Amino acid sequence: MKGRDMRVVHIIPALAVSLGLAWPAHADDPALRIRLDQATQLQDDCQLFFVLENQLGAGIDSLQAETVLLGPENRVLRLSLLDFQSLPESGLRVRSFQFPSLGCDQIGRVLFNAVGECAPLGAAACTAALHVDSQTAIEVMK
Repeated sequence: MKGRDMRVVHIIPALAVSLGLAWPAHADDPALRIRLDQATQLQDDCQLFFVLENQLGAGIDSLQAETVLLGPENRVLRLSLLDFQSLPESGLRVRSFQFPSLGCDQIGRVLFNAVGECAPLGAAACTAALHVDSQTAIEVMK
């Protein structure tokens, strides 16, 4: 019976992955989390609010990311370099960006195309640890 129980243990993670269920991240896993929290229409402009959480084990002096706003048909609406500024170790920050002459309902996706600057850790380290999410109807991906 023990052999059968071991197979069940191995099947559960595979089943969770195939169903799209995420296992909680280990506390030791470095992560840079960016969540699109709100999209607010301001007359002719769309304002996007991002919540950033630094779980990298070190402070970030400067963080910039090249993002692409895509329409529902995946057509490029805007290509922007967003300056998220600094982010303390184990810190949580909210940053907002306003996109002139753009309706929030025109945006289907936000693509984090590349991490430009992530000092002092380096773009590669921040890109590897980047996790993105959305609490809006707009999908966020990397």
